[in-house]
Amino acid sequence: MHGRPREAKHKLKDPKAAEGYKKKVDAIRQGTALVLECRRLRRYDAPALAAAAKLLKVVPEIYTVWNFRREALEPVFEGGGDEAQRASDQELSLTQACLLENPKSYATWHHRKWAVLKGLADLGAELRLVGSALEQDGRNFHAWAYRQFVIRQSGDAVTTADELAYSGARIASDFSNYSAWHYRTILLHKLYCEEVPTVTFEDLMAGRAPASVSAAAAAASAAASAAAASAAGAGRGGDVRGAFSGSAAQRRPVPGHVLDAEYELVHQAFATDASDQSPWMYYRWLLGNSLASVEAEAGARGGAEAAARAEEARLALGEVLQREVARFEGDHLAAEPDARWPLLMVARIKEAQARLGLAPPGESPEALLSDARRLYGRLAELDPMRAGYYRDAAAGRAFVVVQALGTV
Repeated sequence: MHGRPREAKHKLKDPKAAEGYKKKVDAIRQGTALVLECRRLRRYDAPALAAAAKLLKVVPEIYTVWNFRREALEPVFEGGGDEAQRASDQELSLTQACLLENPKSYATWHHRKWAVLKGLADLGAELRLVGSALEQDGRNFHAWAYRQFVIRQSGDAVTTADELAYSGARIASDFSNYSAWHYRTILLHKLYCEEVPTVTFEDLMAGRAPASVSAAAAAASAAASAAAASAAGAGRGGDVRGAFSGSAAQRRPVPGHVLDAEYELVHQAFATDASDQSPWMYYRWLLGNSLASVEAEAGARGGAEAAARAEEARLALGEVLQREVARFEGDHLAAEPDARWPLLMVARIKEAQARLGLAPPGESPEALLSDARRLYGRLAELDPMRAGYYRDAAAGRAFVVVQALGTV
């Protein structure tokens, strides 16, 4: 479970407990030696497999012992028939027992996948089992990965829409469930999107957008860069690279109406706990997709019609960014003026508005950049541990080091 460190057994202070632990260690060593000797002798009989199973139920992380079982059972599976089915049931039962004791055992989950790939397991039962595991710990990334594995094996038995609803249910029960948010990024792309070329956030923020971006945006970007350079001094001070902490606009942009619903969902999470990091990672991904939609239109061919669509998409992005700033300022920051994540995101969005020539009516790129620097200064006061980062961000030197969720 999260937040529950393993107990350091070797540091037990109770003499009786320490003695019991020593006996357990000795038994594990003897069991390991026995199984390794069986493997050396290529002895794959029932007593050897029973000894391996007994050892794994105590220490499931010994990969060599799992390998021993696979070596023993491969011929059985190749033979097929009832013996193969019994072997499949046996391995699933063993791994389930091991996972009940250690639900985050890499080796056990790996072996269970191997058993399922033999094609004899009930995939419906596997989904029920992993669902139970996620009920116990909704952030068990082993279980999330296994669920995706089972879904892939199931073909069309479980739809992407079904899984999207499942991820939504997990998020509703715990907005801090990073794995559920991440799964949602995968599902939305699978459900709605096709591969399209794009440009990274870094390129957009550094003014390296393709020539297909409208001339108005390019001119506004140049003005914003000049204003920032004037305010921050010569050199790279005006480079507003890194306006968002996610590094890349997504190559498969999700449709705007879907993104709007996702923005609403994530704002519900912010209202519950604005300090929780998980929904903010998802929010960066949403912004990446909003930008990617613009770039997809900008890169399209088709003369005047394509150019009109690109400009329409760019203006729609401007409305999204303006809406998001207004919501942060009117809802989250009005209730909690010193909330770090909303302040940081407002600063980054305003940088993006300035760089992309999307300043709201009545505001200039210079004013947006000035306000962003003011917010970074406030963040440095509220969060002195990261003051250097905020100073770099205010000077345009905050480089992106973490990829946005769902980047492909």
